[in-house]
Amino acid sequence: MRPVAVDRVRITILVDNYYDVLLPSTDHVKRVGPGQTKKPLMAGHGYSLFVEVFEGNNSANMLVDFCHSPVVLLNNMESLGIDPDSVEVAFLTHGHYDHFGGLVGFARARSKPVTVYLHPDAFYPKFVVTPAGRRGPWQLNRSECEDAGVLFSEVNMPSVVNNYFLISGEIERTTDFEKPWQAARVIKGEREVLDLFIDEQAVGILVKDRGLVVLSGCSHPGIVNIVRHMHNITGERILCVIGGFHWSILPDEVVEKSLDALLELDPELVVPCHCTGFRPSCMAAGKLGSRFAVSSVGSRIEF
Repeated sequence: MRPVAVDRVRITILVDNYYDVLLPSTDHVKRVGPGQTKKPLMAGHGYSLFVEVFEGNNSANMLVDFCHSPVVLLNNMESLGIDPDSVEVAFLTHGHYDHFGGLVGFARARSKPVTVYLHPDAFYPKFVVTPAGRRGPWQLNRSECEDAGVLFSEVNMPSVVNNYFLISGEIERTTDFEKPWQAARVIKGEREVLDLFIDEQAVGILVKDRGLVVLSGCSHPGIVNIVRHMHNITGERILCVIGGFHWSILPDEVVEKSLDALLELDPELVVPCHCTGFRPSCMAAGKLGSRFAVSSVGSRIEF
């Protein structure tokens, strides 16, 4: 399964947990400085990317995830000059609230329907069990979304959307160190079971003569599993990895194994986002060196 290769890709970090106006730009990461936006940007515990691709005279775009709140999502879209109506297609990585919470508000801000690709299991109620108690459940409300103008397209196999965007399908689990998150639960029928995040999928964009850009959501199946899976279905080298890695709950030795495995795949750039965590991000910065970039709201990553 191969998408059409593009001449150029630009990924804008619409919503993430962190925003720093003083970060310097690099060759591939363009930062937003003070006074460069229409209104102040917002950060929060959510995640959303705006992905644009360019091939000859053609272009296309995709919104990946909708963060936790339409207030934050729509504020940042306006601030960065992205009209909700300009989004051509959208994708939900998995069924957690910090990824779908802004969907209804985004759909209502448009003048026309939007197609959202997702795994069918993303509609199940989900919750987590923490030492402080049960959190959730959260559930993507199909009817509310459809009433707002969302057209759902369910996918669970590798698929190419709008010629350029490769949806991973269900992630093959091949590592022995990326284990299920024991706190996560999903309600299927009358049963509450361990959530293996069968619904979590990723997106890939193939850049001509460069390789594959991989975009993940929270990487609950394991970021190494995800990247290897994308490599296996395309046969392409890995150019860049962007996403939440969900390392904040993991012991250091698992983070180290994950970093070693990512280095073996030889990406030019790795951008940990959202749920990766401060301590693991520091570990990644030390291990990856110039391949590492801090995720910050408003940043644009270009290849």
